[in-house]
Amino acid sequence: MYLILVLPFLFALSKCLEVPEFFEINIDRDHPDNIYKAFEEFKVKYNRKYKNAAENQIRMQNFVKTYNKVDSLNKRSEEKGLTSQFGINKFSDLSSQEFKRRLLSSTHGNITGFLKNSRKLTFPRRHKRQAEMSEDLPESLDLRTETVNGRYIIGDVKDQGECSTCWVFAVTAVVETILAHSLGRFKSLSEQELCDCATDGTPGCRGGSLHWGVEYILGKGLAGAWEYPEYNQQRANKSGMCEAASSKRSFPPNKLEFYDLSENPEYEMRGVLKFWKSPVAVFFQVGTSFRNYRSGVLTYEDDCRTGPEIHWHAGAVVGYGEDRDRYGRSQKYWIVKNSWGTGQWGDDGYVKVIRGRNWCDIERGAVGAKMTDSIHS
Repeated sequence: MYLILVLPFLFALSKCLEVPEFFEINIDRDHPDNIYKAFEEFKVKYNRKYKNAAENQIRMQNFVKTYNKVDSLNKRSEEKGLTSQFGINKFSDLSSQEFKRRLLSSTHGNITGFLKNSRKLTFPRRHKRQAEMSEDLPESLDLRTETVNGRYIIGDVKDQGECSTCWVFAVTAVVETILAHSLGRFKSLSEQELCDCATDGTPGCRGGSLHWGVEYILGKGLAGAWEYPEYNQQRANKSGMCEAASSKRSFPPNKLEFYDLSENPEYEMRGVLKFWKSPVAVFFQVGTSFRNYRSGVLTYEDDCRTGPEIHWHAGAVVGYGEDRDRYGRSQKYWIVKNSWGTGQWGDDGYVKVIRGRNWCDIERGAVGAKMTDSIHS
């Protein structure tokens, strides 16, 4: 049984403030210590060391709000018979504004039709009718299990940190897999180069767009992660830091063809995954469910389309499938690789979102790519 209680931020620590502050939380009346225990466990797991008691109280307040939201999301999921589960993660002590700084306030251009050098997608057809062609697509596919010469073609989930560089990680995830097919082994490419060099003058840490990344690689190629290493985020917040001229090209220029997958998104995205065995870069809007996601299939859009401020994120679709919810209803989904690290958010850094409904605009403006010819090294 739950009750709204007015409590100090953190028991005796409130005495450290000149003016005591209070906030409302939903707390289990029979187990009032649970939320405090959860906060202490959170600090240990995510190595949180706050500057002073005042910051500890502020973080506690943010954590309680997240804790309550997670509880309400899980209750809704259970009531609706859905598979989605939500939990505490590395963002749980952040305010809404702090979290949004890791997102994009815009896509820096139109979602669809933005690629100057993009093409319309046409797969080699063994059948004339698209309905017949769709029969060639399996019901499920997961590129994370695909290998070349015994090596996986999908790299580890990376962490963008506090930068709004999701667009960089989404693009490199696509190109890394294409390079793996060509070389017969996986190579990690440089997100830092795209962050420094692929923008319109805006520091890459402050946001960007998929078309910046793909057009840059088309014209300039891309260095390996070891050739153009990651620097600190203070650097990434500055413009004029590009050092590509002095870096080798692990992925050479003019070797890619990019495709706008907006004509028939679900079919075309599945086709790229199946026939080219390559991820698809996507943009989508982010709501509270995504922030607190743990596992299962996300179906609700929350404040994606209706919030006062729309915030965007980017990722790489690496597969798709179909599941059943608790009532036996079909849940077709995409598997999306995120850039928030492993063991800190989501299902080991991945998320499943409902497929075929344009969840939070994820199927609007997807980008696929393939190699024009082989690279040898």
